[in-house]
Amino acid sequence: MSGIERIIEALTAPPPPAAEVITLDRNSVERALILLESHPDIAQGGPSLCQEVCVFRQVLAEPKVELWAIHSVGPGEEYPCLNKEDAEQRAHELRDMGERIKQERIAQGESVEHWHDWVTNVIPSPWEPAEHFEIMAYELAEDADQIRLALKKLENQREKLVSALEFAIERWTLLANEFKYTTPEHERELAEISKARAAIAKATE
Repeated sequence: MSGIERIIEALTAPPPPAAEVITLDRNSVERALILLESHPDIAQGGPSLCQEVCVFRQVLAEPKVELWAIHSVGPGEEYPCLNKEDAEQRAHELRDMGERIKQERIAQGESVEHWHDWVTNVIPSPWEPAEHFEIMAYELAEDADQIRLALKKLENQREKLVSALEFAIERWTLLANEFKYTTPEHERELAEISKARAAIAKATE
């Protein structure tokens, strides 16, 4: 293989698989490091072993990754969020939704005597990072599926509405053209027809 071919192969090759990552409880790692550092044989481990211990200490010294979630009071009612701002916004939206539903029931004459206000709190994530974002990915995929279904439904409704409007405009055009003489009212009718046709053309682009 020539040098050019090796360069092309290197540039077009896929990235290697990610290294395996395991998650350990911080307290467990701290206890293990304390035992290692206090063991009399640690000094005899040579620079390599000391360096490994230092690597662990450096990792533990890095800022903790803060992940946030929302909790609606009840078992299994935790939802991961992108960040704290996202969690606060979602919690606010859920509380507002609960209040709107309550007001709608009052407006409809329903009793809210036993209504419980929706309590939604922002909490530190109860999951480790990998699980936190995995759950988020599943939820986002489900949301995307629901949006696609809703969009398809709206597109079908739009097609039916456009067909109905086109039929109405054709009938309107026939009636407007029955006038033998041009009158201001006739001109207004034709102008409205032109506007309706333009609106349909824009909606179906």
